[in-house]
Amino acid sequence: MRTTIAALVAVLITALAPGLAHAAEPPSNDDFDHATAVTSLPYHGELTTAGSTKAPDDPTECYYYGTDSVWLSYTAPEDAIVRATIGGQPYMAVYTGERGSLSMVPGTCTFMQTKTDTFHVKAGTTYYFALVEHYAGYGKDFTFDLITVPAEANDDRASASVTGFPATFEGDLRRASSEPDELRSACEPEAVQSVWYRYTADRARFVHLARTQNYGFTVSAFRAGDLSEVDCASARVNNGAVFAVAAGESYLIRVAAEEANAGYFKMAFGNAPAIRPSFSAPTDPSAYNDISFTPYAGDPLGMDLATGEIQFGDGTSAPITGRDTIKHRYAKDGEYNVRVTGSTKDGRSGTTERVLKVETHDVTLSGFSVPSTARAGETKRLKVSVGNNTRFDEEVTVRLEAESGDIGSLTQRVAAAGKVEFPFAYTFTADDVARGTVTFKVAGNLRYRYDLDDNPKDNELTASTKVRPAAGGSTRID
Repeated sequence: MRTTIAALVAVLITALAPGLAHAAEPPSNDDFDHATAVTSLPYHGELTTAGSTKAPDDPTECYYYGTDSVWLSYTAPEDAIVRATIGGQPYMAVYTGERGSLSMVPGTCTFMQTKTDTFHVKAGTTYYFALVEHYAGYGKDFTFDLITVPAEANDDRASASVTGFPATFEGDLRRASSEPDELRSACEPEAVQSVWYRYTADRARFVHLARTQNYGFTVSAFRAGDLSEVDCASARVNNGAVFAVAAGESYLIRVAAEEANAGYFKMAFGNAPAIRPSFSAPTDPSAYNDISFTPYAGDPLGMDLATGEIQFGDGTSAPITGRDTIKHRYAKDGEYNVRVTGSTKDGRSGTTERVLKVETHDVTLSGFSVPSTARAGETKRLKVSVGNNTRFDEEVTVRLEAESGDIGSLTQRVAAAGKVEFPFAYTFTADDVARGTVTFKVAGNLRYRYDLDDNPKDNELTASTKVRPAAGGSTRID
């Protein structure tokens, strides 16, 4: 049996040995110093990362956790735009420089799902392509293609694409370049890989340049005549650019990105949405309080009002400054037509009006009558006077308490501008004698209003009664 097992192991080793030897042998371009030279374009290569390794000085700027890699190199004979395409699982990064001090070409670190990249090459510069596996031992065959591609047709300002209205713009800013006299945007002057569009307005309107895919680019608009910039939106502003156009005037629209952010773009060119200025205010304003008005533009694009006015409907008004809160107090109750007029910085304007209902609810505890003295065991009457200062009938609850705790409450209707007495009774105790004086407190509130009284400072009263022992006896204190 032992001989049989040994023979079987020997057979297995013999069968597996060729595979093991093949897996251990790295490809010829495994190391940077032996990169496969691409001598002419177009290039197509059948390559593999099987058996590849990672050198200690392999660059880690793109996916530092990458493992096995192979290399290719290409020396550009002239300035051009090239496109590299991977057919397989490696990711790619492109470098220039010398071993140990390589610099990655901006924007050439591909994502796991991205298998194509486009970038500019300079005559005489050697570019090194690192094809890297994410996990050790997962090497496989793949294809690599490198070709030259033309620049976008509207790469230069002089060759701006003429557009109608509305329109959709799309293209690849990796296939765009910077002109020697590049007209830069104030929003992002470092974004210089640009394409251009030309638009002549058939009538006056407000237009909107809206990003619809890939937000990593800047958009700006210039007057074609004097090249003055009318509006711009950097890559950090998601809502795009809005500007007014005049009938018969031509405009240049520029789409641009930095080299590291250049890529596919898509945007819509159409009418800018109208604004509907309005305001927010407390839901239950009263004539006792300053009302905080917060104006807003009502702009679907999220812009603030740059200028404007709010008319309160009582003959007074106030200017609007951005999102600043405006305070106003009405002299009396009523329904006021509040009008907001305003403009955004791009010139869009609008006016809206809505009714603000000012309704004051206020009752006053105007009197609290208690006996000046009392004896233990006596029951005395206490009386609270409640007046209604407003034009609304109110359900009022008055609660009575003392040092001993809550005594009770009473609810009654108080007519508008009326006055009602709330009667209570209290039986004095030996504990009250021990204290010497009972201090009563009454508090009034509106029964059916969650925010209670609009003027709560006149809703509480206190009064005191001196308490003596019961007549004909004594009060014992343990």
